[in-house]
Amino acid sequence: MDDKQRIPSQPSAEEPATASDSRPSDGPITIRSAEDILAYIPHALGDWPRESLVAVALCDGQLGASLRIDLPASLRPAVLERFAGTVARYLGQDPRAAGAVLALYTSEPWHDPAYPPHSAVLDAVRSSLADAGLPVLDVWIVGEEHWRTATCAAPTCCPWPGAPTGQLRMGRISAEMVFRGSSYGKAPGLLAPRPTAPPAAATAAALEAYRENPDRWWEPYAFTAALAAWDDALSESAVPSPDRLRLLGVTLIRPALRDAVMVSAAAGASTAWLGSAATAPLRAGRPGGLPPALPGGLPAAEVAAALDSWWDGEGAMRTNGLPVAPGGGVEAIAVPVDRSSGSPAPFTPGASSPLFGRVLLGATASAPDWGRIAVLDRVVQALAETEAPEVRAPALTILAWIQWIRGRGSRCHKLLERALSADPDYRLALLLRRVVEHGELPAWARSRDTAWQRPTGTADAA
Repeated sequence: MDDKQRIPSQPSAEEPATASDSRPSDGPITIRSAEDILAYIPHALGDWPRESLVAVALCDGQLGASLRIDLPASLRPAVLERFAGTVARYLGQDPRAAGAVLALYTSEPWHDPAYPPHSAVLDAVRSSLADAGLPVLDVWIVGEEHWRTATCAAPTCCPWPGAPTGQLRMGRISAEMVFRGSSYGKAPGLLAPRPTAPPAAATAAALEAYRENPDRWWEPYAFTAALAAWDDALSESAVPSPDRLRLLGVTLIRPALRDAVMVSAAAGASTAWLGSAATAPLRAGRPGGLPPALPGGLPAAEVAAALDSWWDGEGAMRTNGLPVAPGGGVEAIAVPVDRSSGSPAPFTPGASSPLFGRVLLGATASAPDWGRIAVLDRVVQALAETEAPEVRAPALTILAWIQWIRGRGSRCHKLLERALSADPDYRLALLLRRVVEHGELPAWARSRDTAWQRPTGTADAA
């Protein structure tokens, strides 16, 4: 089942009303209760939702836009914000929507009626929907054995632990849908156990196709999934898992992704995604489908949520605090020059926007996100230890770029020599070495307001 699905148009949840669905039907279906909605959902999806949230818009006596989406794997604020924003945007596309109901399907135990499972997810979604003008009228938790409202903790009106989940399969709506020829997958309690994470060898094997053919990263959805994995890694202080590191290393083989990673660290993933030439086909006209769940990467639903978040920046390029001059360019631009030709140093081939290239050149008026750049430094140092030259060369070049934007030309030069020992023809290392040998420093390093400051109490590495 897809990580994100829309449900066909359905009848009302609040009061008896009718609508036609896109499944086999002989006429309208009447919905009178929460149980009716919950019985209808798996027929509309064609499967029983699992570790998922189903959100349904309410539209003047009818059910409107609806969405099923996998629960997020992380509770980090940025992930929850993207997840909740995705739900609100989908439901908000229905101009008739006046409210919403939520059904959360999970096998996680529910021990206390006052503390439903995945409450952080529910709170984020309710808040996002409220901001969109769609108040949530009810929330139901559908477990393996029972289902119950999450909006009432009083056992007198809402008995604990709830109604048997099996009744949803045997009620009036299910009987009517089965009579009309509808069916869906296994009911709760009969579901196969969740697959365990693949072994390291399996992840490495799955990534081999990308290693052998880096052009596969040029596919816009694969590019997006890779950038989302990097954004997640750059938002965490902890070292990524071995599988994640394997993925991150392989992504650097593609120069366009390498450049996007550098821009993402300095100016945010939205700026990187909107500015990369690799994502131009998506920005020109979003094709059907969903981003893949890469080996060692994020679940497809989280990638889709990130894509929706970055997509919102289209038409007004997000600068993440990097001010834009009245003429449309970034202020205080200082571009390194190739003195042999008098032309700007050509090491921004993956850019499709001026901002993307200027971030790579360290030439924006405001300071970059030095905190994210420090995380990039730690992650890429681990990747630079790999024996594969196709990973070591870009990793060492990124480390050199970090030293260059920090104003440390000699350290940058040493790292570039190491990168060129791994791959003597590595283009970005050659171009950056030429810039350094000409004594060029980025604008960031020349201004007290934007220059990197070594954290207090840290030793200077040799």
